[in-house]
Amino acid sequence: MAGKPRLWVATAAGLLLFLAVEYGLAIWRLAHGSAEMDNKYSQLAKSEFRSFLIGENLRVLSAYGILLVVGTLLILPVTGTVFRRRAKLNRWLVAGTALVTAGVMHVYFLMRLVHSRPYFMGEGDFGRQLEMAPGAFRPFLDATLFVVLPWLFVGYVLFWWFRRIGTKGSISLLLPVIFAGVIYSFNREPQRQVPKDQAGKPMNVIIIGSDSLRGDRLGYAGYRPARMEGAGAAGVSPRIDEWAKDAIRFGRCYTPVASTLESGVTIMSSTYPHTNGFRQMYPDKAQVEATRKAIHPIATVLGEKGYDTAAIGDWCAGYYQLMPLGFKDISVSNFDNFKVYMSQAVILAHFVVPLYFDNEVGYQLFPQIGSFAQFVNPEIVTRRVEEKLAKQAATGRPFFWHVHYSCNHIPYRTADPYYKMFADPAYQGVNKTGLDFDINKFIGGTDLEDKLKALPDSEIQQIRALYDGCTRSFDDCVGRILDALKRDGLADNTIVVVTADHGDDLFEPGVTLGHGLGFNGSDPCFHIPMAIRVPGTKGTDIPEQIRSIDLSPTLLDLLGVERPGMWEGHSVAPWIRGEAPAEDRPYYGETSLPWIQFKVPGVERPPLPPMDGMSYIDRDFNYQFVLLPEYPERVLAAKQRCLRTRDWKIVCTPTKDGGRHFGLFHIPTDVDSRDDLADKRPEVLAPMKAALEKWMDQHQETPIREIFGGAEPGSQPS
Repeated sequence: MAGKPRLWVATAAGLLLFLAVEYGLAIWRLAHGSAEMDNKYSQLAKSEFRSFLIGENLRVLSAYGILLVVGTLLILPVTGTVFRRRAKLNRWLVAGTALVTAGVMHVYFLMRLVHSRPYFMGEGDFGRQLEMAPGAFRPFLDATLFVVLPWLFVGYVLFWWFRRIGTKGSISLLLPVIFAGVIYSFNREPQRQVPKDQAGKPMNVIIIGSDSLRGDRLGYAGYRPARMEGAGAAGVSPRIDEWAKDAIRFGRCYTPVASTLESGVTIMSSTYPHTNGFRQMYPDKAQVEATRKAIHPIATVLGEKGYDTAAIGDWCAGYYQLMPLGFKDISVSNFDNFKVYMSQAVILAHFVVPLYFDNEVGYQLFPQIGSFAQFVNPEIVTRRVEEKLAKQAATGRPFFWHVHYSCNHIPYRTADPYYKMFADPAYQGVNKTGLDFDINKFIGGTDLEDKLKALPDSEIQQIRALYDGCTRSFDDCVGRILDALKRDGLADNTIVVVTADHGDDLFEPGVTLGHGLGFNGSDPCFHIPMAIRVPGTKGTDIPEQIRSIDLSPTLLDLLGVERPGMWEGHSVAPWIRGEAPAEDRPYYGETSLPWIQFKVPGVERPPLPPMDGMSYIDRDFNYQFVLLPEYPERVLAAKQRCLRTRDWKIVCTPTKDGGRHFGLFHIPTDVDSRDDLADKRPEVLAPMKAALEKWMDQHQETPIREIFGGAEPGSQPS
């Protein structure tokens, strides 16, 4: 009996030493590491938020405490087995064995994390040896290592405890461990209830979007990735492509501003940024309150009609915390604020948290990790939608939901197999599992354009392949939602929209990387997918140009609900129903916050500092990032503006001296806007310039036929 407490104590001591080293390394990383926050805000965190950081580090101690208890229960069978024949225990030897066992288990869980979420481990080679196994052998190896082996170990632990203290004692002692293991390993299926008959009910609407998904990089739009082999042979969007056969496919849909918060507000309120007031992504409290009073979002309209309204998503949908936009049920990550960033830095420094608590138990114990992009992933979002659909079907109540994913957003990180599905298998560079993204350069740099232009072609091709893998990840999410709609008896009574808030530049001529920063190229970051499946309507392609502000009026029209008079978009439902011919609508757009001011030939643009020089932390506004009072007007004055018709594009670039430079481009012959025809086609420039300035200065939109007084001019002067 004397050996029992010594074995317990020595085992716990070895594990405690291991955890103490891990905790010390985490503190060292926070104190000396600068990869995540080496800018003005890192200094602010250290100087003015020191107590908050200390509190976060103390709060994380609870995770170490849990690991100490659970780990001791798991490691004790190992030390008990190794030393069971020893008449006299050497405590130091037992502690050393426990320390080594803890290290081996830690390495195993790191390998498991590399397998499930390689982006957590950066671009190192740790755990990548598994990829050297032959392709046919990989499923067997993965199943053995990550399914069979852990359950064999759990069985061994249970058997040891049963023999040690008996069945009842073992169960009571290991109940927390068993409970945690079951939740950790078991993917819950939503409880299916008998759906109510949907016949005669108002139609439901579900909008499914992926942040930064381009309108030209889906299979049904004609896109084919550079590599289509193995798992990638079906392309980037096989499920969406199949669904889109029965959808109305708008090939040219553009957002007035290519930034998530601003674009989300324009789509849901059918208003231009100059009307709703959101001109950049860091509004102050007064602007948020003014915008809430100024708009009448579609969710509010349908909520008043008895619809269940919900916004569901991950960190890219976090703007709904700042601007609910009429949705009653909001299940998204918290919107970015400085305390969220600091908390994330602490959690990621203490790597035991993402390693051992990235599960349902962990989300209950540490709810703050639900705010971080690395934790609330597309899988979690999709599962929430599946569960909510199952419950909704049983109520029979109509619903209007927006499901918004982060799949395609920079830094293009996805799990295995998506990140390598379209990539060159020989590639071993810094962008292997995700974009090598330095937040410090983005926040505090002004020379990013030159650095991005210097990337070699091999890196550009890899970045594009990563983006395609992100699209395939989103495609699988959409497929699961479509399956759930069918399974729950809702598919024949639900309008489904697949779209995005904006796209991304991917090193096309005239641009580099990012979104909403300029109109120098073919505008892929303003071009979004727009496919609408209406039950009972045949699928077709509509090539005429529309805008994202036209979506909400279209949906209300399809539902037979009157639209608010202040909305600036216009319904295209008559085109869908075949009641009116389609015709191109003018696209008016503006750039967002100028993280990078792209160079424009012959133009010296108004100087602006980097992001961390223009913003501050507003303690009275939930610690949000807000522009300093002197910058909103300067940012507005530096914005590029654009007008696109069917064949022509005009871009207004403000100059340093307060003037306006206008570039004119003929789209059919110059897709990438490389040949400025402003001096050669004055008869086209003059009316387009007048229309664009009327929109800029008077906030009035001019239809295309009124711009030209009839048909658009051709490529050659008449």
